[in-house]
Amino acid sequence: MNLTTASRTFQLLTRILDVRTPTEPFLPTAAEKPAIPLGDVQQPFPRATPESQGVSSRHIQAFLEELDRGRDLYTQDVMILRHGNVLCEAAYGSQDLRAAKYTFSACKSVTSLAIGLLVDDGLLSVQELVADIFEEAGSTSLHRRLKGMTVEDLLTMRSGALFTEAEALTESDWVRRFLSATLKSEPGTEFAYNSLNTYMLSAIVRLKSGKGLTEFLRERLFDPMGITDVHWETCPKGIEKGGWGLYIRPEDLAKLGQLVMDGGVWHGKRLLSQEYLTAATTAHAQPPAETGGFNYGYQIWVGRHENTFLFNGMLGQNVLGFRDSGIIVLTNAGADTDFQESRYFEIVSRYFGGTFPDQLPEDTAAQEELASAVRSLSAYSRETEPIGSSATPFLNRSFSAQDDRAASTGLLPLSLQALYNNYTAGVTSVAVSVKGDLPELIYREADAVYRLPIGLGKPAVSQLDFRGNVFQVAALGRFTHDEEERPVFYIRLDFIETPCVRIIKLVLDGDRMLLRQTETPGVPYVSGKLSQAAQSTLYRPLLLVAAGGTEEDYLLFKTLQVLSPEIVCKES
Repeated sequence: MNLTTASRTFQLLTRILDVRTPTEPFLPTAAEKPAIPLGDVQQPFPRATPESQGVSSRHIQAFLEELDRGRDLYTQDVMILRHGNVLCEAAYGSQDLRAAKYTFSACKSVTSLAIGLLVDDGLLSVQELVADIFEEAGSTSLHRRLKGMTVEDLLTMRSGALFTEAEALTESDWVRRFLSATLKSEPGTEFAYNSLNTYMLSAIVRLKSGKGLTEFLRERLFDPMGITDVHWETCPKGIEKGGWGLYIRPEDLAKLGQLVMDGGVWHGKRLLSQEYLTAATTAHAQPPAETGGFNYGYQIWVGRHENTFLFNGMLGQNVLGFRDSGIIVLTNAGADTDFQESRYFEIVSRYFGGTFPDQLPEDTAAQEELASAVRSLSAYSRETEPIGSSATPFLNRSFSAQDDRAASTGLLPLSLQALYNNYTAGVTSVAVSVKGDLPELIYREADAVYRLPIGLGKPAVSQLDFRGNVFQVAALGRFTHDEEERPVFYIRLDFIETPCVRIIKLVLDGDRMLLRQTETPGVPYVSGKLSQAAQSTLYRPLLLVAAGGTEEDYLLFKTLQVLSPEIVCKES
């Protein structure tokens, strides 16, 4: 991290941690996420009974129920396939499998497939020097600085470059900053996970093909495989981020996992060479043991102890392929994990890591029980409840924020505000009205008004536009009382295209209302990250000044201030 970037990062962190003022973004805010419709996929996989593919329906039901019991896993949806057939698909709570999901780092594996296409076309070699690709003719300085860095070093997270995602939040020219960054280690020698390696692969796709990553993949993979409504965020210079930022429907992402499983063949047609995929799913680097039980190939994780491959994104976005049995398990989740530390991997290996017969006798009773279990996991299987008398204390009343901390409190989860460089101007008032047969939350910020129908019993889904970034939001609420018998309106907002959840509690307390907010992933995850940063010689001084301290209890306190505010409001 150079001095300029360190200064900018410090300033941004300071602004976020100051709860008395709105966070001023360092770079201009730009709309990055369009509205993506809920819809069915094209070229869907065939559906088959589990028994016809050698897997017991009761076995799958037990797996789904164990994930449901594991509250720390925050499972959102699951798809289980064998030999290209969907055996089961389930969405938990307010989630919807028709939504395009934010994949985080799982899309690194998709970027790798684009590199494979360039290699197949003879436009690129994985041994090609990065300096040869980006350096201007006649210049030698980049060659000296990059010290022989190859495309394969980018693919295997062994570039040694120090320019990371956190620093990219305050920079506009990521290619230039990456190429000018200090090297922590000699290229090709040390594994260091860094999403900007993948971003550089995206930039290479653009240079070599003359097309952006999305357009290139649309022509070569997405259109032939019926993958639609894909959105990939771009950097300030318009290059797809590559290592994160991809929205894609779960079944469409599973198709790309199936393409890897089948050696590059889709519906009998070869789209990608077996040679590249063999190299991509061979271990080239060994990550630290604390990341989990996988080594690293070409942007694809490779099982250390099982014959598996994995597309893996933080918080639980996974496509896990068991090569010996032909089973693929896809999950989306919102767990507090970065890699494969979650016990989910022990669970899924226990259920699907063994051998399976080609076929089992059909078990109609077990299949019906599995279908019933899948329905019960979804909140949409419930009936809408009427607005009862317990709602009366809240209806047609408006409360204005009377608290300095309101300046940094917004409806959009802070994790999404930071991800989109799109910070709230601060809540000014909250009201509850009735629209149709549902209560409606009217949440006013200094520069916007958000109106959400709140489902009772069954979620209500609507689109919310945050300065041009449009999210599908499933809202589910209930009117209740707290331990002091004060009326409470509890509202859960699932941003169903992401792992993020906003919890709002409106608590009536005499002539005032308390607005309490939390989010997941939230306090445990963020405070843990800050505590980890406080142990780093690189970030500790920055965090000391920006946060005002680095003790674990103090960082937890600061995180609670930011992520779990309680705002005092007076009736207006």
